[in-house]
Formats: sequence, C-alpha cells, structure tokens
Amino acid sequence: MSNRAVTRLMGLAVLVFGVTLAACSADDPILTETTGMTDVGEEGGDHMDGFAFGEPAGAAEVDRVIEISATDGFAFDPDSASVSVGETVTFRVTNIGVIPHDFTLGDKDMQDEHEMEMQEMGDGMAMHEEPNVFSLEPGETKEMTWHFTSAAALEFGCHQAGHYAAGMHGSLSVEG
Repeated sequence: MSNRAVTRLMGLAVLVFGVTLAACSADDPILTETTGMTDVGEEGGDHMDGFAFGEPAGAAEVDRVIEISATDGFAFDPDSASVSVGETVTFRVTNIGVIPHDFTLGDKDMQDEHEMEMQEMGDGMAMHEEPNVFSLEPGETKEMTWHFTSAAALEFGCHQAGHYAAGMHGSLSVEG
C-alpha cells in the first residue's frame, strides 16, 4: 500500500473516531447526573461548558471578592464561605506555600471525579485547566470569577497527589 493510501486511511479513521465520540457524548444524561455539567462544548474541547450551579463570569460583573490562601498544611484559609444565588464572585486564591496546589470548584461528585482523574494521571503529569479548575505554583495568585445560578452545596479542593485526602478542601454554600 502506498504512503498516500495509508495517510488517507488514517485520516478517515480519525474522522470516524471523532464523529463517534461526539455522538456518544452529546446530551448524555448520565454525564449530567454524575458531574453536574449540562452541555458538551461545541468545539469538542476537554471540558464541559455548562455547570448545574452556575457559570464562569467576567471581572466587570463581580459583586465581591473572596480571598483564599492555599497552604502547605494541606488546608485552605478560610475553609468555608457562602454566596447567594444571582451573585457573581471572584475567588482570588494565593498559594502561600512552597509546593504546588490547585483549586477546583464543584459539588462532591465533581471533586471525587477530579480526584480520580488526578490519581490516574500520576505525579509529574500536567493538570489541564478548566473553567472551574486551575493550578497554582508556589507564591502564585490566580482568580476565578463565577456567577451562581442555583442553590447548591459545593466544595473547593486541591487535587495534587494526596492533598484532598489529607483534608485540603473547603465548603461553599450557595444560598437561594
């Protein structure tokens, strides 16, 4: 078989795989139930665009800022907060330690799923950032702005190896 024919067959296989993957994942009710996510990204990215509890928002829409420190004692300070439905909040998270941390916003099921993903990736693998997830190098500060659309019991957690299991998570109450 010529190189040209092999290239065409590989291209066709990639196309068929992509179409099959998109068809199997779109509007999956089990995916929505287990992750709290409601939409599949139109561009086929690695993350979902919709969350049952709200959505990413712009900095111009912010009602208030919640400052959070990630510590090497496997804790967030403060370790709890509350917001109201309809409120837009910026979480300004600073890693005040000397080891990497991350910040994941979501319900308990989302936290458990992210924890499993991180364990499967193992040490040394780069974490991908999502609308509700970012990583923090030592001394780094990052912000996440979120508009809350429905009441929920949420968490924020760090999923670096062993951190979440050691207690590095906090509670966020979204009150109606």
